[in-house]
Amino acid sequence: MKEFLIFNIIYKWKYLLAILKSKFIKVDKKFTIDNLVYVAREADKNWIFGTKVRRLSEHSGLNASAYFHAKLRDLPEADGYYFIYPHYFCRAMRHNPQILRKKNIVMFTHAHYTTSYSKTHIAWCLNLADKVICLNSQVKQDLIGIGIKPEKLEIIHIASDPEFFYPHERKSGDVGFCSNFGERKNPELVFQIIKNMPQKHFHIFGKNWEKFEKFNELSGLQNFTYHNNRDYSEFPDLYSKIDTFVSPSILEGGPVPILESMLSNCVPVASKTGFCPDIIKHGENGFLFDIDATYKDVIPLIEKADNIKIDIRETALEYSWENCAKKIDQLFLNS
Repeated sequence: MKEFLIFNIIYKWKYLLAILKSKFIKVDKKFTIDNLVYVAREADKNWIFGTKVRRLSEHSGLNASAYFHAKLRDLPEADGYYFIYPHYFCRAMRHNPQILRKKNIVMFTHAHYTTSYSKTHIAWCLNLADKVICLNSQVKQDLIGIGIKPEKLEIIHIASDPEFFYPHERKSGDVGFCSNFGERKNPELVFQIIKNMPQKHFHIFGKNWEKFEKFNELSGLQNFTYHNNRDYSEFPDLYSKIDTFVSPSILEGGPVPILESMLSNCVPVASKTGFCPDIIKHGENGFLFDIDATYKDVIPLIEKADNIKIDIRETALEYSWENCAKKIDQLFLNS
């Protein structure tokens, strides 16, 4: 009830005003999509969101371009807009009412509700979009649960680049993690796995792990290497160092590093979050574990990963930027 009142008193009138303004904006009636804009923040340029909008726009067949905003004002003119994050769509509507006369598709990675952007707020706004892309099956069910119309929702697993990430022969036996430090990345489980498998060498690709309260103990382990804040261009070579990739997150929309590692022919061992249960067949091209699993549950799966002989890359090739962009193009054309 509280979030309902906050939204209706503080925010809803702003959207209603934008909707009213949009009614008086002259828009040429078109039955084709001649150009698209993929929208992200200026701060996203060197992060995964920036990579996503660049790759998807590059592979679109609809004259698409990436646009990086500072305050989401004065969006460029286009026939359709793709918002990489739901909050961006909400803000853009208020400042650019003309987009309500165009086609809008919004990507929803995972839930991140706040006082300003509550479930009520997000659901109301997303029901104004033409389509909402869910990165996995669970997200779709969650969004239906907060009141988003099912016909608005489409599942498209986000992609990676098969040309950038190259396959390697698994022979080192090393294990890797790829994430920035954060509680939802399950750092305690990461630490316990490394500490209790001294016979394996582990790598972490990421940054801010110095903030982990046990980092001194972690960095002192002889079987651990920290690749701190490495440039994304180095990631293919980093994945070539490992045979098994572990993703222990508590909450994810992807995670994209799962695809990157699989395209590199690493065996994934992942928690049942994000699209992992959709793309990993347990015991065939990787292993899955519950999000409340302990290191005692995960270590046997890492050991079993050494016995998988199939080409993992082949099972991930369909999740390319090109295929993903084509699916999004069709949503713009058909919605």
